[in-house]
Amino acid sequence: MWKRVLSCLLVLAIGLAIAAPILASESAPAEKVDMNPFSLSNFQRDLALWTAVVFFCLLAILWKFAWGPLAAALDRRERGIADQIAEAEAANQKAKDILAGYEQKLADAKNDVRGILDQGRRDAERLGRELLDKAKEEATAEHGRAIQQIEAAADAAVKSLADQSAAMAVELAGKIVRAKLNPADHAKLIEQAVSGFTASRN
Repeated sequence: MWKRVLSCLLVLAIGLAIAAPILASESAPAEKVDMNPFSLSNFQRDLALWTAVVFFCLLAILWKFAWGPLAAALDRRERGIADQIAEAEAANQKAKDILAGYEQKLADAKNDVRGILDQGRRDAERLGRELLDKAKEEATAEHGRAIQQIEAAADAAVKSLADQSAAMAVELAGKIVRAKLNPADHAKLIEQAVSGFTASRN
Protein backbone atom coordinates (compact mmCIF):
# COMPACT_ATOMS: atom_id res chain seq x y z
CA MET A 1 0.00 0.00 0.00
CA TRP A 2 2.80 2.44 0.89
CA LYS A 3 4.51 1.66 -2.37
CA ARG A 4 1.45 2.93 -4.21
CA VAL A 5 1.45 6.12 -2.15
CA LEU A 6 5.13 6.71 -2.86
CA SER A 7 4.57 6.02 -6.54
CA CYS A 8 1.79 8.63 -6.61
CA LEU A 9 4.07 11.14 -4.87
CA LEU A 10 6.86 10.44 -7.35
CA VAL A 11 4.52 10.95 -10.32
CA LEU A 12 3.25 14.19 -8.77
CA ALA A 13 6.81 15.44 -8.20
CA ILE A 14 7.80 14.64 -11.78
CA GLY A 15 4.68 16.39 -13.05
CA LEU A 16 5.47 19.51 -11.03
CA ALA A 17 9.09 19.44 -12.16
CA ILE A 18 7.96 19.31 -15.77
CA ALA A 19 5.18 21.90 -15.38
CA ALA A 20 7.29 24.51 -13.49
CA PRO A 21 9.68 25.39 -16.34
CA ILE A 22 6.83 25.50 -18.79
CA LEU A 23 4.94 27.97 -16.62
CA ALA A 24 8.10 30.01 -16.14
CA SER A 25 8.77 30.13 -19.85
CA GLU A 26 5.26 31.41 -20.49
CA SER A 27 5.75 34.29 -18.03
CA ALA A 28 9.21 35.21 -19.50
CA PRO A 29 9.47 37.73 -22.40
CA ALA A 30 9.26 36.30 -25.86
CA GLU A 31 12.78 35.48 -26.87
CA LYS A 32 14.50 32.48 -28.18
CA VAL A 33 14.10 29.91 -25.43
CA ASP A 34 15.36 26.39 -25.36
CA MET A 35 12.25 24.19 -25.18
CA ASN A 36 14.01 21.37 -23.39
CA PRO A 37 12.67 21.49 -19.80
CA PHE A 38 15.68 19.62 -18.44
CA SER A 39 18.19 22.05 -19.92
CA LEU A 40 20.42 23.91 -17.44
CA SER A 41 19.74 27.21 -19.21
CA ASN A 42 16.07 27.02 -18.27
CA PHE A 43 16.75 26.29 -14.59
CA GLN A 44 15.54 29.08 -12.32
CA ARG A 45 16.37 28.85 -8.67
CA ASP A 46 13.56 30.85 -7.17
CA LEU A 47 10.97 29.03 -9.27
CA ALA A 48 12.46 25.69 -8.27
CA LEU A 49 12.47 26.79 -4.65
CA TRP A 50 8.84 27.86 -4.71
CA THR A 51 7.92 24.68 -6.60
CA ALA A 52 9.60 22.61 -3.90
CA VAL A 53 7.86 24.63 -1.17
CA VAL A 54 4.48 24.22 -2.84
CA PHE A 55 5.18 20.54 -3.40
CA PHE A 56 6.09 19.88 0.23
CA CYS A 57 3.16 21.95 1.51
CA LEU A 58 0.84 20.03 -0.75
CA LEU A 59 2.47 16.80 0.37
CA ALA A 60 1.98 17.73 4.06
CA ILE A 61 -1.65 18.72 3.49
CA LEU A 62 -2.37 15.53 1.57
CA TRP A 63 -0.51 13.49 4.18
CA LYS A 64 -2.56 14.95 7.03
CA PHE A 65 -6.00 15.20 5.46
CA ALA A 66 -6.05 12.64 2.65
CA TRP A 67 -3.43 9.93 2.76
CA GLY A 68 -3.51 9.40 6.53
CA PRO A 69 -7.29 8.84 6.78
CA LEU A 70 -7.23 6.99 3.46
CA ALA A 71 -4.44 4.70 4.67
CA ALA A 72 -6.24 4.19 8.00
CA ALA A 73 -9.48 3.36 6.17
CA LEU A 74 -7.62 0.96 3.92
CA ASP A 75 -5.97 -0.64 6.95
CA ARG A 76 -9.34 -0.98 8.68
CA ARG A 77 -10.85 -2.46 5.54
CA GLU A 78 -7.93 -4.86 5.21
CA ARG A 79 -8.27 -5.92 8.85
CA GLY A 80 -12.03 -6.29 8.40
CA ILE A 81 -11.53 -8.48 5.33
CA ALA A 82 -8.91 -10.53 7.19
CA ASP A 83 -11.31 -10.91 10.14
CA GLN A 84 -14.12 -11.95 7.81
CA ILE A 85 -11.85 -14.50 6.13
CA ALA A 86 -10.82 -15.85 9.53
CA GLU A 87 -14.47 -16.02 10.65
CA ALA A 88 -15.42 -17.75 7.40
CA GLU A 89 -12.61 -20.26 7.86
CA ALA A 90 -13.66 -20.85 11.47
CA ALA A 91 -17.30 -21.27 10.41
CA ASN A 92 -16.20 -23.64 7.64
CA GLN A 93 -14.16 -25.70 10.10
CA LYS A 94 -17.06 -25.73 12.55
CA ALA A 95 -19.41 -26.88 9.79
CA LYS A 96 -16.95 -29.64 8.85
CA ASP A 97 -16.75 -30.72 12.50
CA ILE A 98 -20.56 -30.74 12.80
CA LEU A 99 -20.84 -32.71 9.55
CA ALA A 100 -18.25 -35.21 10.78
CA GLY A 101 -20.18 -35.53 14.06
CA TYR A 102 -23.45 -36.15 12.21
CA GLU A 103 -21.78 -38.70 9.96
CA GLN A 104 -20.37 -40.46 13.04
CA LYS A 105 -23.81 -40.43 14.70
CA LEU A 106 -25.37 -41.79 11.50
CA ALA A 107 -22.79 -44.58 11.35
CA ASP A 108 -23.41 -45.37 15.05
CA ALA A 109 -27.16 -45.39 14.43
CA LYS A 110 -26.70 -47.77 11.49
CA ASN A 111 -24.60 -50.06 13.66
CA ASP A 112 -27.22 -49.89 16.44
CA VAL A 113 -30.03 -50.71 14.00
CA ARG A 114 -27.99 -53.57 12.56
CA GLY A 115 -27.35 -54.88 16.09
CA ILE A 116 -31.04 -54.58 17.02
CA LEU A 117 -32.06 -56.42 13.84
CA ASP A 118 -29.51 -59.16 14.48
CA GLN A 119 -30.67 -59.50 18.09
CA GLY A 120 -34.31 -59.63 16.97
CA ARG A 121 -33.45 -62.29 14.39
CA ARG A 122 -31.62 -64.34 17.02
CA ASP A 123 -34.52 -63.95 19.48
CA ALA A 124 -37.03 -64.98 16.81
CA GLU A 125 -34.97 -68.04 15.88
CA ARG A 126 -34.59 -69.00 19.55
CA LEU A 127 -38.33 -68.51 20.19
CA GLY A 128 -39.14 -70.55 17.08
CA ARG A 129 -36.89 -73.38 18.25
CA GLU A 130 -38.44 -73.26 21.73
CA LEU A 131 -41.96 -73.36 20.30
CA LEU A 132 -41.02 -76.20 17.96
CA ASP A 133 -39.43 -78.17 20.80
CA LYS A 134 -42.47 -77.54 22.99
CA ALA A 135 -44.81 -78.62 20.20
CA LYS A 136 -42.75 -81.78 19.69
CA GLU A 137 -42.84 -82.51 23.42
CA GLU A 138 -46.61 -81.96 23.54
CA ALA A 139 -47.11 -84.11 20.44
CA THR A 140 -44.95 -86.85 21.95
CA ALA A 141 -46.85 -86.65 25.23
CA GLU A 142 -50.21 -86.72 23.41
CA HIS A 143 -49.05 -89.65 21.33
CA GLY A 144 -48.00 -91.47 24.51
CA ARG A 145 -51.36 -90.72 26.15
CA ALA A 146 -53.21 -91.93 23.05
CA ILE A 147 -51.16 -95.15 23.01
CA GLN A 148 -51.87 -95.66 26.70
CA GLN A 149 -55.57 -95.08 26.14
CA ILE A 150 -55.58 -97.48 23.20
CA GLU A 151 -53.70 -100.09 25.20
CA ALA A 152 -56.07 -99.60 28.13
CA ALA A 153 -59.09 -99.91 25.83
CA ALA A 154 -57.59 -103.00 24.22
CA ASP A 155 -56.88 -104.52 27.64
CA ALA A 156 -60.42 -103.74 28.76
CA ALA A 157 -61.82 -105.22 25.56
CA VAL A 158 -59.68 -108.35 25.89
CA LYS A 159 -60.67 -108.67 29.53
CA SER A 160 -64.33 -108.17 28.69
CA LEU A 161 -64.05 -110.71 25.87
CA ALA A 162 -62.34 -113.16 28.19
CA ASP A 163 -65.01 -112.64 30.85
CA GLN A 164 -67.81 -113.10 28.35
CA SER A 165 -66.09 -116.15 26.86
CA ALA A 166 -65.67 -117.66 30.29
CA ALA A 167 -69.28 -116.92 31.18
CA MET A 168 -70.48 -118.41 27.92
CA ALA A 169 -68.28 -121.46 28.41
CA VAL A 170 -69.64 -121.96 31.93
CA GLU A 171 -73.18 -121.43 30.72
CA LEU A 172 -72.67 -123.74 27.78
CA ALA A 173 -71.07 -126.41 29.94
CA GLY A 174 -73.96 -126.18 32.38
CA LYS A 175 -76.47 -126.63 29.64
CA ILE A 176 -74.55 -129.54 28.21
CA VAL A 177 -74.37 -131.21 31.57
CA ARG A 178 -78.05 -130.72 32.32
CA ALA A 179 -79.35 -132.16 29.16
CA LYS A 180 -78.32 -134.76 26.77
CA LEU A 181 -78.33 -133.04 23.49
CA ASN A 182 -78.76 -134.36 20.06
CA PRO A 183 -76.81 -132.80 17.23
CA ALA A 184 -79.63 -130.46 16.29
CA ASP A 185 -80.03 -129.20 19.86
CA HIS A 186 -76.30 -128.89 20.13
CA ALA A 187 -76.14 -126.73 16.97
CA LYS A 188 -79.05 -124.65 18.23
CA LEU A 189 -77.32 -124.14 21.58
CA ILE A 190 -74.12 -122.97 19.88
CA GLU A 191 -76.10 -120.60 17.68
CA GLN A 192 -77.82 -119.09 20.71
CA ALA A 193 -74.50 -118.66 22.48
CA VAL A 194 -72.96 -116.93 19.50
CA SER A 195 -75.98 -114.65 19.08
CA GLY A 196 -75.83 -113.81 22.79
CA PHE A 197 -72.16 -112.97 22.50
CA THR A 198 -72.84 -110.73 19.53
CA ALA A 199 -75.68 -108.95 21.32
CA SER A 200 -73.55 -108.38 24.42
CA ARG A 201 -70.79 -106.75 22.33
CA ASN A 202 -73.25 -104.36 20.73
